[in-house]
Amino acid sequence: MEIQFKSICHLLLFSMVILLAKPVLAQSGNVPYGNNPDAGHYLKMADSTKIYYEVYGKGRPVVLLHGGLFGDISEYEKLIPKLSEHFKVIAIETRGHGKSEIGEQPFTYELMVHDAYTVIRHETSDSTIVIGFSDGAVIAMKLTLLHPEIVRKMVFAGGNLALEGYRQGIKERLKNLTGKSMEQDYPDFVKDRKKIMPQPERWDDFVEKLKNAWLNQTPIMPEQLKAIKCPVMVVGGDRDQYNGVDDFFNTYKFLPRASLAIIPNSDHIVFYRRPDLMEDIIMAFIN
Repeated sequence: MEIQFKSICHLLLFSMVILLAKPVLAQSGNVPYGNNPDAGHYLKMADSTKIYYEVYGKGRPVVLLHGGLFGDISEYEKLIPKLSEHFKVIAIETRGHGKSEIGEQPFTYELMVHDAYTVIRHETSDSTIVIGFSDGAVIAMKLTLLHPEIVRKMVFAGGNLALEGYRQGIKERLKNLTGKSMEQDYPDFVKDRKKIMPQPERWDDFVEKLKNAWLNQTPIMPEQLKAIKCPVMVVGGDRDQYNGVDDFFNTYKFLPRASLAIIPNSDHIVFYRRPDLMEDIIMAFIN
Protein backbone atom coordinates (compact mmCIF):
# COMPACT_ATOMS: atom_id res chain seq x y z
CA MET A 1 0.00 0.00 0.00
CA GLU A 2 1.57 3.27 -1.09
CA ILE A 3 1.57 5.96 1.60
CA GLN A 4 1.52 9.66 0.81
CA PHE A 5 3.37 11.87 3.31
CA LYS A 6 1.12 14.73 2.26
CA SER A 7 -1.96 12.94 3.61
CA ILE A 8 -0.28 12.56 7.02
CA CYS A 9 0.40 16.30 7.10
CA HIS A 10 -3.25 16.97 6.31
CA LEU A 11 -4.30 14.67 9.18
CA LEU A 12 -2.02 16.50 11.63
CA LEU A 13 -3.35 19.87 10.50
CA PHE A 14 -6.95 18.66 10.81
CA SER A 15 -6.26 17.33 14.31
CA MET A 16 -4.82 20.65 15.43
CA VAL A 17 -7.81 22.54 14.04
CA ILE A 18 -10.15 20.31 16.08
CA LEU A 19 -8.10 20.97 19.22
CA LEU A 20 -8.38 24.72 18.75
CA ALA A 21 -12.06 24.69 17.84
CA LYS A 22 -13.53 22.36 20.48
CA PRO A 23 -13.50 22.78 24.28
CA VAL A 24 -12.10 20.02 26.48
CA LEU A 25 -14.63 17.29 27.30
CA ALA A 26 -16.32 17.82 30.66
CA GLN A 27 -15.74 15.47 33.58
CA SER A 28 -18.07 12.49 33.69
CA GLY A 29 -20.32 13.01 36.70
CA ASN A 30 -19.66 10.83 39.73
CA VAL A 31 -19.74 7.38 38.12
CA PRO A 32 -17.01 5.27 39.78
CA TYR A 33 -15.76 3.59 36.61
CA GLY A 34 -13.76 0.50 37.53
CA ASN A 35 -15.54 0.15 40.85
CA ASN A 36 -19.20 0.53 39.99
CA PRO A 37 -21.50 -2.03 41.65
CA ASP A 38 -24.40 -0.95 39.42
CA ALA A 39 -22.55 -1.97 36.26
CA GLY A 40 -20.00 -4.50 37.51
CA HIS A 41 -19.89 -8.23 36.79
CA TYR A 42 -17.52 -11.12 37.46
CA LEU A 43 -16.86 -14.05 35.14
CA LYS A 44 -14.84 -17.12 36.13
CA MET A 45 -12.19 -18.23 33.63
CA ALA A 46 -11.17 -21.84 32.94
CA ASP A 47 -8.46 -21.62 35.63
CA SER A 48 -11.08 -20.31 38.13
CA THR A 49 -9.68 -16.74 38.07
CA LYS A 50 -12.50 -14.18 38.28
CA ILE A 51 -12.32 -11.36 35.73
CA TYR A 52 -14.19 -8.14 36.48
CA TYR A 53 -15.93 -6.07 33.82
CA GLU A 54 -18.58 -3.36 33.54
CA VAL A 55 -21.40 -2.95 31.03
CA TYR A 56 -23.01 0.34 29.98
CA GLY A 57 -25.65 1.20 27.38
CA LYS A 58 -27.36 -0.87 24.69
CA GLY A 59 -26.79 -1.63 21.03
CA ARG A 60 -23.94 -3.13 19.03
CA PRO A 61 -21.07 -4.11 21.35
CA VAL A 62 -17.95 -2.01 21.88
CA VAL A 63 -15.17 -3.58 23.96
CA LEU A 64 -12.73 -1.42 25.95
CA LEU A 65 -9.29 -2.77 26.91
CA HIS A 66 -7.21 -0.51 29.17
CA GLY A 67 -3.46 -0.08 29.61
CA GLY A 68 -1.18 -2.14 31.84
CA LEU A 69 -0.07 -1.61 35.46
CA PHE A 70 -1.38 1.95 35.97
CA GLY A 71 -4.43 1.29 33.80
CA ASP A 72 -7.96 0.25 34.65
CA ILE A 73 -11.49 0.83 33.34
CA SER A 74 -11.49 4.43 34.58
CA GLU A 75 -9.00 5.24 31.81
CA TYR A 76 -12.07 5.52 29.58
CA GLU A 77 -14.15 7.61 31.98
CA LYS A 78 -14.60 10.43 29.43
CA LEU A 79 -15.34 8.12 26.50
CA ILE A 80 -17.77 5.66 28.10
CA PRO A 81 -20.67 8.16 28.49
CA LYS A 82 -20.51 9.07 24.80
CA LEU A 83 -20.17 5.48 23.62
CA SER A 84 -22.99 4.24 25.83
CA GLU A 85 -25.44 6.59 24.11
CA HIS A 86 -25.25 4.41 21.00
CA PHE A 87 -23.55 1.13 21.92
CA LYS A 88 -23.37 -1.63 24.51
CA VAL A 89 -20.02 -0.89 26.17
CA ILE A 90 -18.16 -3.88 27.64
CA ALA A 91 -15.23 -2.51 29.65
CA ILE A 92 -12.94 -5.33 30.77
CA GLU A 93 -10.55 -5.14 33.73
CA THR A 94 -7.39 -6.98 32.68
CA ARG A 95 -6.27 -9.89 34.86
CA GLY A 96 -4.74 -8.63 38.12
CA HIS A 97 -5.78 -5.03 37.54
CA GLY A 98 -8.40 -3.31 39.68
CA LYS A 99 -11.03 -5.78 40.82
CA SER A 100 -9.95 -8.67 38.58
CA GLU A 101 -8.22 -11.55 40.33
CA ILE A 102 -4.56 -12.35 39.68
CA GLY A 103 -4.79 -16.13 39.42
CA GLU A 104 -1.76 -18.40 39.55
CA GLN A 105 -0.51 -18.45 35.95
CA PRO A 106 2.33 -16.26 34.68
CA PHE A 107 0.74 -13.50 32.62
CA THR A 108 1.04 -13.57 28.85
CA TYR A 109 -0.76 -11.47 26.27
CA GLU A 110 -2.27 -14.68 24.93
CA LEU A 111 -3.72 -15.44 28.39
CA MET A 112 -5.22 -11.94 28.56
CA VAL A 113 -6.64 -12.41 25.05
CA HIS A 114 -8.34 -15.58 26.26
CA ASP A 115 -9.83 -13.69 29.23
CA ALA A 116 -11.16 -10.95 26.95
CA TYR A 117 -12.54 -13.44 24.43
CA THR A 118 -14.35 -15.36 27.20
CA VAL A 119 -15.99 -12.20 28.56
CA ILE A 120 -16.97 -10.99 25.09
CA ARG A 121 -18.56 -14.28 24.11
CA HIS A 122 -20.38 -14.40 27.46
CA GLU A 123 -21.91 -10.98 26.77
CA THR A 124 -22.61 -11.16 23.02
CA SER A 125 -22.62 -13.45 20.01
CA ASP A 126 -22.20 -10.44 17.72
CA SER A 127 -18.97 -9.13 16.24
CA THR A 128 -17.51 -6.22 18.18
CA ILE A 129 -15.67 -2.95 17.88
CA VAL A 130 -12.56 -3.28 20.06
CA ILE A 131 -10.76 -0.24 21.48
CA GLY A 132 -7.41 -0.93 23.10
CA PHE A 133 -4.87 1.38 24.72
CA SER A 134 -1.20 0.46 25.39
CA ASP A 135 -1.27 -3.11 26.80
CA GLY A 136 -4.93 -3.14 25.82
CA ALA A 137 -3.94 -2.31 22.25
CA VAL A 138 -1.59 -5.29 22.17
CA ILE A 139 -4.39 -7.50 23.51
CA ALA A 140 -6.78 -6.05 20.90
CA MET A 141 -4.35 -6.76 18.06
CA LYS A 142 -3.71 -10.32 19.20
CA LEU A 143 -7.44 -10.86 19.74
CA THR A 144 -8.02 -9.79 16.14
CA LEU A 145 -5.32 -12.18 14.90
CA LEU A 146 -6.52 -15.15 16.96
CA HIS A 147 -10.27 -14.54 16.63
CA PRO A 148 -10.86 -12.43 13.51
CA GLU A 149 -14.57 -13.33 13.53
CA ILE A 150 -15.09 -11.43 16.78
CA VAL A 151 -13.60 -8.07 15.72
CA ARG A 152 -15.46 -5.84 13.25
CA LYS A 153 -13.28 -2.77 13.78
CA MET A 154 -10.32 -2.08 16.03
CA VAL A 155 -8.61 0.95 17.58
CA PHE A 156 -4.92 0.38 18.31
CA ALA A 157 -3.88 3.29 20.55
CA GLY A 158 -0.38 3.61 21.98
CA GLY A 159 0.42 -0.06 21.37
CA ASN A 160 3.60 -1.81 20.28
CA LEU A 161 4.27 -4.92 18.23
CA ALA A 162 7.34 -6.28 20.04
CA LEU A 163 9.44 -5.72 23.15
CA GLU A 164 12.36 -4.66 20.97
CA GLY A 165 10.20 -1.94 19.45
CA TYR A 166 10.27 0.20 22.59
CA ARG A 167 12.42 3.31 22.78
CA GLN A 168 15.97 2.92 24.07
CA GLY A 169 16.17 2.22 27.80
CA ILE A 170 12.54 1.14 28.29
CA LYS A 171 13.34 -2.58 28.28
CA GLU A 172 15.84 -2.15 31.13
CA ARG A 173 13.37 -0.06 33.10
CA LEU A 174 10.78 -2.82 32.79
CA LYS A 175 13.28 -5.43 33.95
CA ASN A 176 14.18 -3.40 37.04
CA LEU A 177 10.59 -2.62 38.03
CA THR A 178 9.31 -4.32 41.21
CA GLY A 179 6.26 -4.08 43.41
CA LYS A 180 8.40 -2.46 46.11
CA SER A 181 9.87 0.12 43.73
CA MET A 182 6.33 0.99 42.63
CA GLU A 183 5.29 1.54 46.26
CA GLN A 184 8.30 3.79 46.81
CA ASP A 185 7.83 5.83 43.64
CA TYR A 186 4.01 5.92 43.50
CA PRO A 187 2.77 5.33 47.07
CA ASP A 188 -0.63 7.00 46.64
CA PHE A 189 -1.41 5.08 43.45
CA VAL A 190 -0.47 1.72 44.96
CA LYS A 191 -2.42 2.48 48.15
CA ASP A 192 -5.56 3.31 46.15
CA ARG A 193 -5.17 0.29 43.89
CA LYS A 194 -4.82 -2.06 46.83
CA LYS A 195 -8.13 -0.79 48.22
CA ILE A 196 -10.05 -2.47 45.40
CA MET A 197 -7.78 -5.45 44.65
CA PRO A 198 -9.29 -8.80 45.73
CA GLN A 199 -5.86 -9.82 47.10
CA PRO A 200 -3.88 -6.67 47.91
CA GLU A 201 -1.25 -8.72 49.74
CA ARG A 202 -0.24 -10.10 46.32
CA TRP A 203 0.77 -6.72 44.86
CA ASP A 204 4.41 -7.79 44.39
CA ASP A 205 3.29 -11.03 42.76
CA PHE A 206 1.02 -9.11 40.39
CA VAL A 207 3.86 -6.85 39.22
CA GLU A 208 6.13 -9.84 38.57
CA LYS A 209 3.43 -11.68 36.63
CA LEU A 210 2.74 -8.61 34.51
CA LYS A 211 6.46 -8.19 33.80
CA ASN A 212 6.42 -11.73 32.43
CA ALA A 213 3.93 -10.65 29.76
CA TRP A 214 6.00 -7.60 28.85
CA LEU A 215 9.40 -9.30 28.76
CA ASN A 216 8.20 -12.39 26.91
CA GLN A 217 5.94 -10.71 24.38
CA THR A 218 5.57 -12.70 21.18
CA PRO A 219 6.32 -10.24 18.36
CA ILE A 220 3.59 -9.44 15.85
CA MET A 221 5.13 -9.69 12.38
CA PRO A 222 4.31 -7.62 9.26
CA GLU A 223 2.91 -10.73 7.56
CA GLN A 224 0.39 -11.08 10.37
CA LEU A 225 -0.67 -7.44 10.05
CA LYS A 226 -1.19 -7.89 6.32
CA ALA A 227 -3.67 -10.69 7.06
CA ILE A 228 -5.97 -8.49 9.19
CA LYS A 229 -9.08 -7.69 7.15
CA CYS A 230 -11.06 -5.42 9.48
CA PRO A 231 -10.62 -1.62 9.54
CA VAL A 232 -8.01 -0.51 12.09
CA MET A 233 -7.38 2.97 13.49
CA VAL A 234 -3.77 3.33 14.66
CA VAL A 235 -3.39 6.16 17.20
CA GLY A 236 -0.29 7.50 18.92
CA GLY A 237 0.93 10.61 20.69
CA ASP A 238 3.63 12.58 18.91
CA ARG A 239 5.62 12.60 22.19
CA ASP A 240 4.96 9.02 23.31
CA GLN A 241 7.67 8.00 25.80
CA TYR A 242 7.58 4.33 24.76
CA ASN A 243 6.91 4.30 21.03
CA GLY A 244 8.12 6.60 18.29
CA VAL A 245 5.92 8.13 15.58
CA ASP A 246 7.78 5.90 13.12
CA ASP A 247 6.60 2.85 15.05
CA PHE A 248 2.95 3.87 14.72
CA PHE A 249 3.50 4.62 11.03
CA ASN A 250 5.13 1.23 10.43
CA THR A 251 2.20 -0.53 12.07
CA TYR A 252 -0.22 1.46 9.94
CA LYS A 253 1.51 0.83 6.62
CA PHE A 254 1.26 -2.98 6.85
CA LEU A 255 -2.47 -3.06 7.69
CA PRO A 256 -4.65 -3.40 4.56
CA ARG A 257 -7.52 -1.25 5.86
CA ALA A 258 -5.90 1.20 8.24
CA SER A 259 -6.16 4.84 9.25
CA LEU A 260 -3.50 6.76 11.18
CA ALA A 261 -3.97 9.51 13.77
CA ILE A 262 -0.93 11.13 15.36
CA ILE A 263 -2.14 13.17 18.32
CA PRO A 264 -0.35 16.53 18.55
CA ASN A 265 1.19 17.68 21.82
CA SER A 266 0.50 14.36 23.54
CA ASP A 267 2.63 11.76 25.27
CA HIS A 268 1.67 8.10 25.79
CA ILE A 269 -1.61 8.65 27.67
CA VAL A 270 -3.59 10.09 24.76
CA PHE A 271 -6.99 9.46 26.37
CA TYR A 272 -6.06 11.80 29.24
CA ARG A 273 -4.10 14.39 27.27
CA ARG A 274 -6.57 14.85 24.41
CA PRO A 275 -9.96 13.40 25.46
CA ASP A 276 -11.92 15.67 23.12
CA LEU A 277 -9.82 14.79 20.09
CA MET A 278 -9.86 11.07 20.95
CA GLU A 279 -13.65 11.20 21.18
CA ASP A 280 -13.90 12.86 17.75
CA ILE A 281 -11.50 10.39 16.12
CA ILE A 282 -13.02 7.26 17.66
CA MET A 283 -16.68 8.20 17.15
CA ALA A 284 -16.03 9.09 13.50
CA PHE A 285 -14.14 5.83 12.96
CA ILE A 286 -16.60 3.46 14.60
CA ASN A 287 -19.63 5.15 13.04
